Amino acid sequence: MDTNLIDLIGLVFALIGAIVLACGLIISRKQALRVGVARYADDSDEQNICLPHVRDELRESRFSLTGLVFLIIGFLLQIVARGDFL
Repeated sequence: MDTNLIDLIGLVFALIGAIVLACGLIISRKQALRVGVARYADDSDEQNICLPHVRDELRESRFSLTGLVFLIIGFLLQIVARGDFL
C-alpha cells in the first residue's frame, strides 16, 4: 500500500479522534444546568446510574475512549507510513 495513503488515513483517524474527544467535552448551557444541579443520591448503584450527572460522566468516558482509540490508530498509521521505525 502506498505510504502517502497510509499517512493520509492516519491523519483522518487522528482528526476523527480529536473531534470525538471534543464532542465528549462540549455541552450546551441547558445540559450543564441539568447535569450540574445537585440531586438526591440513593444507596444502590442501580438507582444512582439513572442520575443525570452519572449518565453524563459515563457518556464522557465513552467519547474519551473512542477518541483515544482513533488517535492511537491514526498515529500508528502515520508511524507505519514513515517507515522510520525499522
